[in-house]
Amino acid sequence: MSGGSLDGQWALVTGASKGIGYGIAEQLASEGANLVLVARNADDLEQARRTLTEVAGPDRRVLVRTADLADRNHIAELFAWVGSELPGLNILVANAGAGAMTPFLEFPIEEWDTTLALNLTGTFLCLQAAGRIMVGMPAGSNRAMVVVSSIRALGIRPGLAAYASTKAAVNQLVRMAAYELAPEGIRVNALSPGITVTPLVAATMEAHPEILAERTADVPMGRPGQPADMGSAALFLCQPASAFITGTNLVVDGGEDLR
Repeated sequence: MSGGSLDGQWALVTGASKGIGYGIAEQLASEGANLVLVARNADDLEQARRTLTEVAGPDRRVLVRTADLADRNHIAELFAWVGSELPGLNILVANAGAGAMTPFLEFPIEEWDTTLALNLTGTFLCLQAAGRIMVGMPAGSNRAMVVVSSIRALGIRPGLAAYASTKAAVNQLVRMAAYELAPEGIRVNALSPGITVTPLVAATMEAHPEILAERTADVPMGRPGQPADMGSAALFLCQPASAFITGTNLVVDGGEDLR
């Protein structure tokens, strides 16, 4: 859609085929951005591309790239392609992440290593690679990075040792990157969702509706978040309207973290 706040800019969103990543990509498309959607599953990406092409309109491009963001070689190949094929990169949304719920004393080291590789190392490498491209953009260009963290980094929920630890580390990574990249005109912020009804969560809740009721009881606003809620918040952090905001962690949880 032309005429939006991101008209003609290029945005890359990881973990973009479903859930929060898709919700963010949808908002960026609605404001006129060209998109690169990145995820592991080609079929899911193609479905996302088709629907987001309709949102973006005929004068905008929606491209897809399959990559495993836990694999540093995939990340290198992805950003080599971005650097050679795109006119520039205005926005990075580092959303790809995962975590399983496993009791602390039963947590396998393999699961720890996998979570660390995706949530922390993969995020670091994406920020670094995107930053190297963004420093070459013309002065005054909108250049924004948003990292999807989690309120689980701010409190305790049993069974999430690896997930919560990596997200806490991501929050500090955002602060470090924001400080070092500020002189280059690049903004780096975190977005911390609370419970959000992604397709994975929705499937779990359909099988166990009592879990949704239990989790929602902790949310003062009385409902779980939706991908669109996260998309609207991320959109603000990507827009020129937030040009003087960097190094912040925007919590979007309906007040859940207040309890």
